[in-house]
Amino acid sequence: MTSVTLHHTEFGLLDLTLQSKRAMQPTPERINAELRGLGLLDSVVASAKSWGRELCALTGNTTLVAALDGFELKIHVMETLRKFLLFDDPHLVVSFHRGRNRSVGSVEQVCILYNRQHPGCAVADALVSLVLLGEANWPEDATPSTLREFAMAAQIEQRARRLKLGLIELTLEDLEEINDIRKALDLGIPQAAVDMLCSFCRRCYTCKGMEIEAVKRYTTPLFDEIPRRAVEAYALSPSTPSDLLFLPDFAVVA
Repeated sequence: MTSVTLHHTEFGLLDLTLQSKRAMQPTPERINAELRGLGLLDSVVASAKSWGRELCALTGNTTLVAALDGFELKIHVMETLRKFLLFDDPHLVVSFHRGRNRSVGSVEQVCILYNRQHPGCAVADALVSLVLLGEANWPEDATPSTLREFAMAAQIEQRARRLKLGLIELTLEDLEEINDIRKALDLGIPQAAVDMLCSFCRRCYTCKGMEIEAVKRYTTPLFDEIPRRAVEAYALSPSTPSDLLFLPDFAVVA
């Protein structure tokens, strides 16, 4: 006889029907621990800034989503609990979506293993920890290596929020380029940083339809990070003559 247990939760219907010979009937204690964990997860997500909720049209369950420009990380809450309770599977069910256009983008399952260091703890607690990692902007020492690509994109985006580039609408590619400019400065090659920044300025003019004066005004904070001597030296021998149009006034000799 098939045993059926259904539990209505904050994230949808937890279906613990034993539909496979491999499935094991979870104890009431384990189920209750997960339900309590879901209550905590719900309260954490309610105040989270980097996570949203997405309703699955097929199951009616709620998926947690952290979205960046061109990336989405999804936590499948009910599926994680179901696999853990019925099959003792400690893997969190998480998917990574790449591409702004879903019809041509890619989706992959991310391997994240629940650390069962403390037996009896709910896997929902691990989901809480994952959500909190996102809220902390994916610190390198605590983030699973399988999330490295998403974590790097999140950190680049956070740095962009601190930039004061006025009305320039920054894409992920722009943010990566700005990150490379700063890396060049850290490596002690400021003229390379000027070269890359001028390339960024050209794209703002040609691809974003901005006027030259607007580009100069909004990229001033980035030029201010580069030593003046490096900017002046670049002005004497620019990679492209039109770069002189975007350099700060102090670097261009009339």
